[in-house]
Amino acid sequence: MDRTTRRMRRIRLRSRRTKLVAGLSIAAASVIVLAAAAFGQQGSGTPERPKPHVDVADLTPPQQPVGAGWEGQVGTDANLVGVQWSGDQGADFTVEVRKRGGNWRKAGHVGSNDALPDPGSADSAAAAARQGATNASEPIWVGKDVSGVRVRLNDGSAEDVKLHVIDSFDGKKPDANVESTGTPATPTAPTTTAPAAPPSAPSNPPPSGGGTGSVTTTSQPAQQGFGLPQSLAAVALATVAVAFVVRRRRVLAVIVATVVLVGTACAPTKDNGGGARPIPDAIVARSQWAPDLPWNWDACPGGPEYTYVANAIVHHTVNSNNYGPGDAVGIMRGIWAYHVQSLGYCDIAYNFIIDNYGVPYEGRLGGIDAPVLGAHAINWNTGTTGIAILGTFTSELPSGGALGTLENLIRWKFKIHGVNPFDIDYAHILGHRDTSATECPGDALYNYLPNTRQNVKAFW
Repeated sequence: MDRTTRRMRRIRLRSRRTKLVAGLSIAAASVIVLAAAAFGQQGSGTPERPKPHVDVADLTPPQQPVGAGWEGQVGTDANLVGVQWSGDQGADFTVEVRKRGGNWRKAGHVGSNDALPDPGSADSAAAAARQGATNASEPIWVGKDVSGVRVRLNDGSAEDVKLHVIDSFDGKKPDANVESTGTPATPTAPTTTAPAAPPSAPSNPPPSGGGTGSVTTTSQPAQQGFGLPQSLAAVALATVAVAFVVRRRRVLAVIVATVVLVGTACAPTKDNGGGARPIPDAIVARSQWAPDLPWNWDACPGGPEYTYVANAIVHHTVNSNNYGPGDAVGIMRGIWAYHVQSLGYCDIAYNFIIDNYGVPYEGRLGGIDAPVLGAHAINWNTGTTGIAILGTFTSELPSGGALGTLENLIRWKFKIHGVNPFDIDYAHILGHRDTSATECPGDALYNYLPNTRQNVKAFW
């Protein structure tokens, strides 16, 4: 072998090693990044997440009444919004949003808030001090990259209309500038939402409470977070990188299979097979998802109030069901900001929250194993624990993982508080609409609750 041939052989070997190292590095980095992103977004904590901020835009001059067809338009970059007004408690609003450079689309319609505290509670006093005699809607999630919000009064009358806009991702106060108000030239025909027929009352229920709120959303899917498409993209990248440098087919097959298996395992999905999270170890503590969101000590200096647990009340939070796992915490932080900073509550209204990936979160502070008084169902907060599933379940069910986690959470909560689900027909598990005139927790989820009761008892 002459010198030239040996030199060319060394160059080829060196080039092959370089390609091999580069390819394997790309493959390994793809898998590591995917795994870290997937598992990191499953509720394992939110280090240094910016605190949500609230801004308020006055949509009407003081004491100027407006009627059906009126609308107000605001330029803002909010993630979550709510409407506040005086006068007709039954007023109904449509909320539309636009993205930068995009067209207006309907985000949903909102009525009077139905997540309310019990009269005489610290939450009730704090809310009265903050809101006075005004009405407030349920919060509605509008997603990211929003550049404008438009509010239209569909039915009823209102005055002193304000829009609360919340940025729960970027940590900056949203800039809400009123762009226009008034009655559109061609008003949209008023939309009247008939109240849902009252459900059959459970056996031996306590007296039902008030509350008339309803929210229906048609929000576009949130596009953040890692899911199956992003996972497959990472797997494809890793596979191409390996295939580029590995010539032996057996080695290639083994590496590709390993990459695909790891990538698939790392992909967070909504488990429709009922794979629930074990309780209580899987409950994500407030110290993990909201370490910077404290109890509202200024308004509620006595700290959390305690009651007893005799029933569980199931809610939904009314937002798009197609959010990524990395968005769940942002949505909850926005709800906290609306409940505390806009409505004046002592803390987020719900005792527990479950996202549509089956991850359970501690809601209101005070201890997951303690009978903490919530602010989720007026006249029924005493003696209950409030569990909200993050999403809208009017026409579709939560994922199997979320439903399984709901059952496990209720079963665990009942056992530590001595509740026997066998001693009464409705197993001490209620939908929010069983306690007041509301659409919550949505037709699909409400109609599934008999299965929830059966499953709680079946694995008791």
